[in-house]
This record gives sequence, structure tokens and C-alpha cells, in this order.
Amino acid sequence: MTNCLICDDNDHIIFVDKYIHQFEEDKKYFDDAKLYKCNACDFTFVNPMPDEKKLDYFYKKIYSSKIRPPYFALEDSDVQKSHFLKDKNLSYLIYLTSLIDFKKIENIFDFGCSNGDIGYALKKKFTQLQLNCSESDEFCKNILNERGYKNYDDLNTIDKKFDLIIATHVLEHVTNVNDLFKKFKNILNPEGYIFFEVPNCPKEYWENRIYDGSHLLFYTKKSMEKIAKLHNLEFVNFSFSAHSFEDDYMYQRNDQENAHKTSYKYSRVIKKILPTSIVSILRNYKRGKEGREISKLDWFINNTGKNAYMRGILKKI
Repeated sequence: MTNCLICDDNDHIIFVDKYIHQFEEDKKYFDDAKLYKCNACDFTFVNPMPDEKKLDYFYKKIYSSKIRPPYFALEDSDVQKSHFLKDKNLSYLIYLTSLIDFKKIENIFDFGCSNGDIGYALKKKFTQLQLNCSESDEFCKNILNERGYKNYDDLNTIDKKFDLIIATHVLEHVTNVNDLFKKFKNILNPEGYIFFEVPNCPKEYWENRIYDGSHLLFYTKKSMEKIAKLHNLEFVNFSFSAHSFEDDYMYQRNDQENAHKTSYKYSRVIKKILPTSIVSILRNYKRGKEGREISKLDWFINNTGKNAYMRGILKKI
């Protein structure tokens, strides 16, 4: 029996299920993964962990490739860069700026930042910010460079301290969360903050899940509190966020179905070759229609505990 990857307990570990891959072709990267849960800290994790070299290749070359949802690699670069104004990112700005005095923030480090939307949006308002990141995805590096990010290939090579570390939807993809938080603390200023958002995985999450891939670690409020305590961090705020579990299942099903629909992929290609002005008109119409149906911003601030995500801000004790 394996030990918990947070508390190192091995007396309260139970087998949960076989790992459900998002796509059949992912099996070669995640091998014979199984899911185990530590009842002591309400935390579920993959065991055995995928081979590090396979995992590194997967995130560099496969994860955001043209054949996978949400198909960012098929989009024009200007379209990708416009995503920083999406509702989700705006909700991050509201959350962060209401809890942190950004006049006192200078250096930001965004771990696994994709195109770096959050830092880029913050810098539009707070021009003193210096943007740093660690992102291995080949499909994101050009945009990060354009946006002025310094991209570190290895956290161990970082020789500066940061006022804010951002880790949104990345902690579920790492193999050792305790090692990562040790590194975070080493590069965090004494008065610095860590902002995270991860999928919320209590028992309701497991009841009707569609797939696990490519997540390796599955957190709950209790397990995040355990991590904070182990690393001498305190919560400035903890909140549940985003859509319901039911909607999350629906989006997962749609991802799987659309990935195998040739017509859907062709529509993304057509959007790429259309003039930007036409694509913009179509997108704005769609946004207007969605806005009339539901205010998606409400997904990220209703904080009911039945939400698919959870987020928090931590600081050193």
C-alpha cells in the first residue's frame, strides 16, 4: 500500500477506482494509473505516477495541441491573446484586487500559466508589475514572450523572490504537491501571497465523473487546509467557485464528443482562416446570446460549496 502524498499516512489509504482517461490515446502517457484516497486528509491521488519523461512530453507537445479541446492551437494568435478578457479571468481580477493591495506588489510568478492571461490583465492596471512564469507548453511560449514574461524552465534556477505566486488549474497536474509548496515558499517574499484555484473533489465530484485525465491529484477543502498547515501558511481567503458539478459533467461529455467530430474541428479551422473582423462579429454575437441566457460571472462568485472549483489566497505565517 502506498503513502499519502500530503500527510504521508498509510493507515487510512483506500483504493478508489481505475483511472478514467479523457481520450484513449492518453493511455500511453499515463500507463496503468489507479486512484487512491487518504481518508485522513480527504485527498485522492494517482498511483503509480506516470513516467516523468512521458509526462513532460505530454505537457510540452500534446496537452494543448490542435487535436485536443479547447483547441486553442487552432486559433489565430490574436484570438488567443483576447482570452484575457474572458469572464473567468475577470473574476480572478475582482477576487485578487479585493483581497490584495497591488500597489505593494511588484514581482509576480505564475506557475503553469498557459498564455499568462491573469498577469497580463493585472499589468494593464498595475504597470509596475514584473511578470515571471514557468510554462513548458510549446504552444504558449510565443505569446508569453510577447507579453513580457520571463519564463523559467526550472524552479530550482530561480534566484529572486516574488510578491505573488499564481497557480490556477495546475496543482492537479503535478506529481508531488509538497515538494512544489516547499519551492514556492523558497521563492516567496516574507509578506508574499499564493493564489490557487483547483477542481473541487468531494464525494459529489466522484458520483458521476466522466474522466480523470489529465489530473493526477484531487483536492478538497480539507486537503488544501492540510497543505497550508504543513507549510506554515494561513488563508487570507478560501472560496468555492465556478459552475455546478452537473454542468461540469456536461462540459466533460461535450469535450469528448467534440474531439471526435470532424465537423467541429473543421469549424475551428474555418475560424482561423476567416478575417479577424468576421470572427469577432460571430464571437460577440455568441457572447451576447450567452449573456442573455445566463451571467457566467455568477458561476465564479456564488460560493455555495457545490461548485466544481475552489480557490484561495495563502500567505506565510
